[in-house]
Amino acid sequence: MKLTATILSVVAAASLVSAGTFHPHKINPHDTISNGYIIQYDDNVNHAQAQNSLKSHKVDFKVRNQYNVFNGAAVTVKSGHKGEELAKLPGVKNVWPITLYSIPKLQKSNMKSNDPAAASLHTMTGVDIVHKKYKLTGKGVKVGVIDTGIDYKHPSFAVPGAKEGCFARYGKNCRVKYGWDFVGDDYTGEDPKPDSDPRDCGGHGTHVAGILGGGAVDSKTSPKPPQPFVGVAPEVTFGAYRIFGCKGSAGDDVILAAMELAFNDGMDVINMSLGGGSAYKNNPISILGDKLIAHGMALVASAGNAGSDGAWMVSDAGLGDLASSIASFDNIYGIYDSVSYGGAAHPYSPSENYNNRIDLPASATLVPIFEKDGSLSDGCDPNIYKSTDVKGKVVLVFGDLTRCKSGARGVNAKDAGAAGILVQTTPFGLAGLAGNPGFPMGSIENKAGNDMLAAWKKDPKTRLVWSKKPSNFLIEGGGAPSDFSSFGLDGDLRSKPDFAGPGGNILSAFPLAKGGYAILSGTSMSSPYVAGAHALYIQAKKSKPRGDKLRQIFKNTATIASNFGSKTKASAAKQGAGLINVLSAITTKTSIFPDHIDLLDSTHFKKTVKISIKNEGKHTETYTLSHIPADTLNSYPNKNTFPLGTPVIEAAYATVKFSVDKVKIPAGKTAKITLTFKEPKKGDASEFPLYSGYVVATPKTKGGVAVHVPYTGVKGDIAKVPIFDTDSGLPLLLAYDGDDSLEDVTPDYQFNLSSTKLPAILTRLGSHTPEFSIRIFDDKKNFVGYAHSANRGQSFGWLGRDPTYNDDGSLYFNAWIWDGMYTKTMDPSETPVLVSKHGVYNLVVAAQHKLSKGAYPKDFETHEFSNPIVITGQQK
Repeated sequence: MKLTATILSVVAAASLVSAGTFHPHKINPHDTISNGYIIQYDDNVNHAQAQNSLKSHKVDFKVRNQYNVFNGAAVTVKSGHKGEELAKLPGVKNVWPITLYSIPKLQKSNMKSNDPAAASLHTMTGVDIVHKKYKLTGKGVKVGVIDTGIDYKHPSFAVPGAKEGCFARYGKNCRVKYGWDFVGDDYTGEDPKPDSDPRDCGGHGTHVAGILGGGAVDSKTSPKPPQPFVGVAPEVTFGAYRIFGCKGSAGDDVILAAMELAFNDGMDVINMSLGGGSAYKNNPISILGDKLIAHGMALVASAGNAGSDGAWMVSDAGLGDLASSIASFDNIYGIYDSVSYGGAAHPYSPSENYNNRIDLPASATLVPIFEKDGSLSDGCDPNIYKSTDVKGKVVLVFGDLTRCKSGARGVNAKDAGAAGILVQTTPFGLAGLAGNPGFPMGSIENKAGNDMLAAWKKDPKTRLVWSKKPSNFLIEGGGAPSDFSSFGLDGDLRSKPDFAGPGGNILSAFPLAKGGYAILSGTSMSSPYVAGAHALYIQAKKSKPRGDKLRQIFKNTATIASNFGSKTKASAAKQGAGLINVLSAITTKTSIFPDHIDLLDSTHFKKTVKISIKNEGKHTETYTLSHIPADTLNSYPNKNTFPLGTPVIEAAYATVKFSVDKVKIPAGKTAKITLTFKEPKKGDASEFPLYSGYVVATPKTKGGVAVHVPYTGVKGDIAKVPIFDTDSGLPLLLAYDGDDSLEDVTPDYQFNLSSTKLPAILTRLGSHTPEFSIRIFDDKKNFVGYAHSANRGQSFGWLGRDPTYNDDGSLYFNAWIWDGMYTKTMDPSETPVLVSKHGVYNLVVAAQHKLSKGAYPKDFETHEFSNPIVITGQQK
């Protein structure tokens, strides 16, 4: 299509010359808006110029949102043009499908809201001292909460002395002063109906805001608080930017609009307790986030709750170079019902579908179920009960989730006549169990299971005594990195997450219509804690550092922690720089830059790194340099092709040599230190152990705050890390018959695209890949092109790591259905066409290894399917 002379002149003036890049979303086609795209323009192209270019190319579109800082727009395309075509248009820099982000699941805690320990989290971070000694409250600081809204009438958001909170548009003297509802109550991603009222009807945003800045509530206020409770920064000014309806998902087109409005409203900090799974940093939210931070804001985002999936799963919203990705630590204590056995009381968590205190007669004694090798059984095989009499007794089983979920265990025990079942958690803590209605089931801690098993071996007739009321317990995992918190690194082996906040078992406000208070867990809870800490720091220093500078300060001064029960430090891929210590951040007189060191892998190993230590105090200071190694994570100990959900911890440590062991730095001056790293001697490079540690500078002055930076690296060649889950038989070629069902095929089965059965390729990735593709070859091994999936679009582009399971517990995989469409190149502008030449073809699935140059097939993991695919030119 030719541009008119007028448009040509505009194009020339604006230098609309180079083609952009289309970034297809491959996680799930249902996670995108139909015909919806986010377009980022070239830097010197404005809205009018870009839209004129679209129109001149006969693109019929409706603008959903326009962005100024991001320099782009979200559009719905009515003319059938695809993202590949839009990216080719002059003036376009990047194009993404509009991606849906789900409301993070509310992970309810077993802790009761009146448990005093539920409010003890400020002792973990020094916030209690900052409140009492320094009288810091976040007053005068603006924090934007991009979430489900805020129930601003809740008394936690009232000014001191008021009975309830308010929103400035409808009241006076309101703490929730800014905000907008971008979507409306009924929005689930497709049809936003914005209005001016950002009041929360879901609960997530209210809980987040309460953690960040909930104020102390008078005991006479209704609803009465379960106990004295206060957020991190109880006098911040809120901006409530509602991007979710009462349920469902939100498109990133709306999220970008909320981010820009928060910027225009003058927010100092943005909190984003959301994320979209494993990814690279080149996504719209990360790009805009870095732009906002460069303009002076701070952005903190959740690292994700995919800890049970293992390595490479840190979430995308905080992947920007300047943004902060926040991991979670568990609160220390909890109040639980308990069961006493052998003289010791053990806390338990009843299953969700039972949801009652267990009360069984003394005759219901304990009976462990064993496998043939003598180990405690997981209870998944009903035949295991044939050799043991469990009638009227409480079964003890091991909590490994590899073979089955809790519901199946409960059915097996109940059918065998058991009175109830206790599930020993692995590796530790109290697991959440779904269970079965009416059947007593509870999870117990790992140590409790071992203690109960030892007591049973001494006397099988020992009685179980069930508590009549809950008691306070130090919980396995308390004060340590949360089991659910996602592991890094990201797809470029960058150090993410950055640091952590309390996120497990956190008491906060909840919508008045839903009870007023709740205790929830997740990195959704740790992120606002950090956002509140930003507000305290800004108030303390009476200045507004950029977000990357704040990140550096909080990382430098975080508390390096161990996993529960461990004497060594937890991996930086789990905790980042450690748990935020607000008191240390405010009082430190030293900083280290950069705030992280990415050593990459053995092939790209950064042996020598320079760091800068600045003395920001008023007197000369002497610093001692030291090194603290952290746990090494082995996700591939048995040459498995999909990473373990719980990596094996190894004592394989890197070494660091300093150019000087001590350095004297005058006030206000900076010293540069050269670090020389050596990879761990231990650890098998073919298993790709992920090692990490911390470089520490300790001031000589008594009471001085030691500062540190984390480093991370992978021993071995990252280009050899397996990408496809071949252990599960994937990639796999099946037959798709058009009714959403997939059928197995024999090795000699021949597809004919003129029939109803189409080839469907199933994939599951255990690692990121810069380029995924499904390639077509003819019977002479000549390359034909790239398969265009009937259900997912083009079959090339980057992919993040896939999760292990779907929400229903089934194995996660992606299905790519091929109906004969293809493109000859990876040019985003090429329109897919049918393979017209009659013949026999084969499909090859390929994934480029991380940090490789992308030469095919050298730098790819490839899998060829032997089943021939016949094309007659009359395929359906």
